Amino acid sequence: MGRACTGGGGDRVTKREQVLRTLRDLERTGHERQWSGTDQYDALNATRVPQFALRSALGRRLVIQAVKRCPFDLRPLLGVPPGVNAVSVAWAASTYALNGFLPEAEAGRRLARAVETLDRLRLDAHGGACWGYHFDFQSRVFFYPRSTPNSIATVFAGMALLDAYERLGDAELLDLGHQVGRFFLLEVPQTHDPPGAFFGYLPEDRSPIHNSSLLVTAFLARLHVLTEDDEMGAAAESGLRWSIARQRPDGSWPYGESSNLRWIDNFHTGYVLEALHTCLQAGLDEASEPLRKGLTFYEGRMFLPDGTPKYFVNKTYPIDMWSIAQAIQTFSIASPLDRCLEKALHVFAFALREMRDENGSFIFQRTRLWANRACHVRGVMAPTMLALAHLLARLSVNDTVEKGRPGQGEPGGTARRPLPAAAPSEAASVRIDAR
Repeated sequence: MGRACTGGGGDRVTKREQVLRTLRDLERTGHERQWSGTDQYDALNATRVPQFALRSALGRRLVIQAVKRCPFDLRPLLGVPPGVNAVSVAWAASTYALNGFLPEAEAGRRLARAVETLDRLRLDAHGGACWGYHFDFQSRVFFYPRSTPNSIATVFAGMALLDAYERLGDAELLDLGHQVGRFFLLEVPQTHDPPGAFFGYLPEDRSPIHNSSLLVTAFLARLHVLTEDDEMGAAAESGLRWSIARQRPDGSWPYGESSNLRWIDNFHTGYVLEALHTCLQAGLDEASEPLRKGLTFYEGRMFLPDGTPKYFVNKTYPIDMWSIAQAIQTFSIASPLDRCLEKALHVFAFALREMRDENGSFIFQRTRLWANRACHVRGVMAPTMLALAHLLARLSVNDTVEKGRPGQGEPGGTARRPLPAAAPSEAASVRIDAR
């Protein structure tokens, strides 16, 4: 990758160097804050909101959306404290496991600390290992309190545990990952809807949502490879069949199959594609053609020519940093080496050009009229950091291929491939609470 781009200070650096600099800046900030900060959906943690506003689903949604969308930060006024979200910590752990930007020993130590933090955030009230958010939340579909685990938080925590296991070689991490799988099978049972079956978003939930169901499916497929637990493998095959059968002719998936879930948005489409790629890597070859069709739709319909990610397939605004981060990650992981690597770099260049504040921080959103300059941990910092770690890994693979080194860097592969365990002198000790 010999071509160069201009960095924030006006110096000319290679694309790989620009990614590396940006990644290190993000990690430094997150590490110093211990991954604590604001979240785009944390408004119901407010201590100074009239209780009558929170008594109905509509009232709760209005409070959440007002705080999320306001160009000025309302959290100090409303008494919303900073917090640590399990998803942010999970993405930090996955970033440290992938590494490529820190000395190996230091990455191992930070990975161990992140896993310990993740373990402390684990919820105890349900069978298996599970996680939720640090705030109550009201969506257009359902309400769930902070004490309730959800599939999204739990699956990202589970993926982080598997990443940490593959990096550190600690069998306790795989055991805890297996407990995550048991949680899904026991507490979020699949709803049979031939062909296949889908996982709900919450325990006992039956909402037919593609991204959450496929992410659980991908986790179980990956867990099956590592544990040879056939129950996990069978559930993964069934979950994959359900979503594959419901891919639209143009290659897209709606958010969900219910009549009130038919929109198509950017970052959830990215989740679906990444999950399909994980299934493919786990040996579920039937994911290959749906992934190809989905990537064609994603690249052709969800972005403008200058790299702008459209929020919905039929609507560009708001321009969203979470969508940008997921696009960089999706194109880096779940795509052929050549064309989609360039697409990842194109979206990254857009982020540097359009989504940075005066102090160099990435911002949350741009609308037609104003910018929301919040640098949320889960909505901006952590997903962008993980995305850039995947992009850096892909650039390293590309450099290896271009230099003609045999046996490394296969096109179409992923940075999520199992990593060798650290040498005993470098491996960090992880303390897991046996509950």
